[in-house]
Amino acid sequence: MPTNDDLADDLASAVRGADIFAVYQPQVSLETGSIVAAEALCRWRHPRLGDIDVVTMIDVAERSGVIHALGRRMLDESLDTLAGWHETGRHWAVAVNISPLQFQDESFARHVAAEFTRRAFPPGSLILEMTQDLHPDEEGVVLPQLRMLHGIGAEISLAGYGAGSSSPDRLRTVPLTEVKLPGDVVRAADGPALAVLGEAVETAHAQGLRVVAEGIETLTHLDVAVQLGCDRAQGFLIREPHSEIVFP
Repeated sequence: MPTNDDLADDLASAVRGADIFAVYQPQVSLETGSIVAAEALCRWRHPRLGDIDVVTMIDVAERSGVIHALGRRMLDESLDTLAGWHETGRHWAVAVNISPLQFQDESFARHVAAEFTRRAFPPGSLILEMTQDLHPDEEGVVLPQLRMLHGIGAEISLAGYGAGSSSPDRLRTVPLTEVKLPGDVVRAADGPALAVLGEAVETAHAQGLRVVAEGIETLTHLDVAVQLGCDRAQGFLIREPHSEIVFP
């Protein structure tokens, strides 16, 4: 069994090649039923070990520092895909996962801004999805960069909303456009839990935020998302992640 150090070396090499690639999972508007965005999900197909699970990959990337090269690779690939969608009349947005660690290198935010501006994408075409909330000691570095990116037309999304306590003040601190409800929370919502989650959705809407329900696997889960008043939904019921978003 390879160690994390072994995997870190392998990942650092893989970032430059075809073993790292993106798949895309569509999001649909619950108002119209149309695809409006797609989340870029990073995959690593190791030549000896096969597909490396995402949790392991991200842990290795963050611990080793490869997250900087990996994050930039995923951003550039996602923007290329976004350009292709727009060229063929599919005016969707692309959501790219980001780690707060990536903002320790301030050239990352400058690179995002430069590429977004150079390609002349419309505001809202790029969604930067924070996979975790900021620690207080990260805010001084990260928040100014998020505000700059928000100012040029990128949207900021926070994953994991509803799994803990996000106060209205907290939602105002970060320049968010969107929050995402985790799939396990949506799937477990019933009775009192449904009411509590509904209050969280109302709080987000009161702050002017869009709410996306993740992990929608059945029609029951979709009905829960509708009951909660979510704006968008994403999950295997709608489409599985794929390198190309194909139509049946």
